[in-house]
Amino acid sequence: MKLGIVVVYLVSEENEKLLDLHLNQIERYTTVPYTVYGSINRLLTKFRQKLESNPKVKICECPATHLRDVEEHSFYLEHLVRNAIEDSSSHIVTLHVDSFPICSGWAEELAGKLSESRVFAAPSYGAYTACLFFKRDFYLKYRPSFFLSEAERSSPKFKQFCEEFGPLVHSGIGYLFRAYRESLSWHPLTESNKGNARYVFFSSIYDDCIFHLGPAVKSENESFKHTNLMRMRKWVYRHFWVPIVRVIYHTRTQQRVLGKKRFIIIRRPLSWCWRHIGRPNFFVPIFRDARQQLLEDPESYLNYLRTGNR
Repeated sequence: MKLGIVVVYLVSEENEKLLDLHLNQIERYTTVPYTVYGSINRLLTKFRQKLESNPKVKICECPATHLRDVEEHSFYLEHLVRNAIEDSSSHIVTLHVDSFPICSGWAEELAGKLSESRVFAAPSYGAYTACLFFKRDFYLKYRPSFFLSEAERSSPKFKQFCEEFGPLVHSGIGYLFRAYRESLSWHPLTESNKGNARYVFFSSIYDDCIFHLGPAVKSENESFKHTNLMRMRKWVYRHFWVPIVRVIYHTRTQQRVLGKKRFIIIRRPLSWCWRHIGRPNFFVPIFRDARQQLLEDPESYLNYLRTGNR
């Protein structure tokens, strides 16, 4: 096996320790020959130097783009995967800055899940590119894309796909849809946490071999300094916000309802409420708390999530 690890490096100043942990975990637990293919568009200079000094990292100069968020991430991933394919990687996996292996043999284990009809492995819900593992043969034969055009998302086939699987439209959705169109299957990486991660959406262990902290890139630039206010927000999050989010997002029926343009909650007000109330008051503080636990003692925290024992 020749493994190509594909990562879009968008890292803020305060996430340097997270970047170091990510690189160290890859080196520690990857026992097959590998190269990390990283994009550095809009990355701080000191982090570029850190990556350039790592002999296992190959910097890939991706074209500049005006795209942002999911579209930007997908755009860079397309270029990185092509670089890995051109370098004759036999297997490719996408990771995030905040996702990494937690046990030896992880690449071999995921490769063993694949077959001619089961063409890739990915988290079963939402964060598909936190660990999207596939063979070069699949990529060369089907040429999947990480994101879908508006025309593809409006097609009858995609609507049928959504009816059956209720997917979230994130980077990597194009791989799921391509497999669906070709009557292929994939191995769903399911959460295997035995320790209570404290909050939903954060600190997930997939198949007991991959850790994913959560949406670090989107959350890391906002700051909250008042301890008592943060405690209040955490309480409100756990006892009020989480049940609402679970109702909305954790059932296929509600996912389909939210996809309708004439749903009673108009999309623009809903988006405004999330940006100005949901994210700053609940999402960001919870993310920061989970990240702090991870970085204070990674070994202990990851062991707790895997086994339930401190």
